Amino acid sequence: MRIFTFHLKKRALAVVGCAALLAVGIGAGAGIGRVRMAAGKPKSVFLPAVMYHHILEDGHLLGDYVITPGQLESDMQYLREQGYTAVLPREAAAWVRGEGDLPEKPVLITFDDGNRSAAVYAAPILERHGMRGTLAVIGIHSEKYSLSGDDNVAYAHASWDELKALEECGIFEIANHTYNMHEEQTPRRGTLRNPGEPLEDYRAALRDDLSTCQQLLEAATGHIPTTFVYPYGFIDEAADDVIRDLEFSATLGVEEKVSTLVRGDPETLRGIGRFNRPYSASTASFFERIFSQIPEKE
Repeated sequence: MRIFTFHLKKRALAVVGCAALLAVGIGAGAGIGRVRMAAGKPKSVFLPAVMYHHILEDGHLLGDYVITPGQLESDMQYLREQGYTAVLPREAAAWVRGEGDLPEKPVLITFDDGNRSAAVYAAPILERHGMRGTLAVIGIHSEKYSLSGDDNVAYAHASWDELKALEECGIFEIANHTYNMHEEQTPRRGTLRNPGEPLEDYRAALRDDLSTCQQLLEAATGHIPTTFVYPYGFIDEAADDVIRDLEFSATLGVEEKVSTLVRGDPETLRGIGRFNRPYSASTASFFERIFSQIPEKE
C-alpha cells in the first residue's frame, strides 16, 4: 500500500469570491446556481456539456485549448441569459438514481487537467455568474506543483491546498483524470490497453493508477471523487470493470454530442459528451452549435 505524505506549501489563492464564501461559512454548493426546477417529474433530461482546459491572458498561448478570462466571462453571462443553470456530475447522478431534481435547463461546465488557471481565473468568474464547474485533476501534476511551490499560472497545476479550497466553497466538483496516464502516445494512449498487453496486467495497471489518484484527492479534499474523465476521450471497453469497481457514478468523454440522461438508467451517465471550447469561436456561435442539437420540447 502506498503511503501518501503531503508537503503543502501555503500559497495565496486568487479565488477571492471563493474565500469570501468560506469566510461566511457557506457550505459546498449552497446558494450557488439555484433557480427554479423543471415542473413535474421528467423521465429524461438533455445535458449539454462544455469542455474548457486552460484560461490565460497571454495572447501567444491562445488556441484550441486555451481561451481568455474575457471569453469565459462572456460564456458564463451568455449561459445565464439563456436561462441555463450549471449542475455537477454528482447531482446529475443523484437525479438518475431518482434523488432530487435538476434545473429546467441544466448545463455541465468542465475544466480538464487541473490547471491552476481554474483557481486564478475560472473560480471568480463562475462565482460572479452563479455557476459551478467540474475540475478534472491529473494527480501527478498537482502532486508535483504542491511539492515545488511553483505557482506560475501559465503552466502550473492547482496544488492540494487550492483543490481543497475550490471544493469546499462549492464552486467545483473535483474529478479523477488519472494519476499518470494522461499521455496521448507513450507509454500508452491515455487509459487504452496497449497492443498485446495481457488483460489482467492492463486492468491491474489501470486500477493502480486510478486508485492512487483517488487516494491523493481524498487526502487533499476530504472527498472521494465519483466522476472519472477519460484523457483525450480514449475509452476502452476493457476498462469498464475497473471503472465500476472504483464506484465512479459518471464518466466524461470528448465526443461532441448532447447527452440524454434517463431517470433510473445509470448507463446514461457513462461517456457523457462534451464540446471543446476553442479561442477561435465567438460565444454565440459556440453555444448555438451546442444548443442546435437539443430537440425542441413538444
